[in-house]
Amino acid sequence: MIHMEYYISEPAAKWDVGLCTESSENQVALLRRMRFKIATKVLLHELNVHSQKMFYLAYKFHTETDEQTRISIIVNVIKNRAKHESHAVKNQEVNAVKSK
Repeated sequence: MIHMEYYISEPAAKWDVGLCTESSENQVALLRRMRFKIATKVLLHELNVHSQKMFYLAYKFHTETDEQTRISIIVNVIKNRAKHESHAVKNQEVNAVKSK
């Protein structure tokens, strides 16, 4: 993604893509912002058939909940992400076995 966004017809060594050096404290925050930016572009792109629904849900979430509640919901989702990801993997494995 960085290559696609910042390609300027010069050797990669000359590119200034704004990345932090490895193991920099800012690197985690920068990568999180980049992931958010890319995910937002994908979810809201005009060719995404679900973009209007995603926009509506995001708008509804923002307007119908106060800031503290939004932060609490987001923190809880991040804390429980590993649990949800493990369930998704198990479901994929079960579906793979069923399809055989």
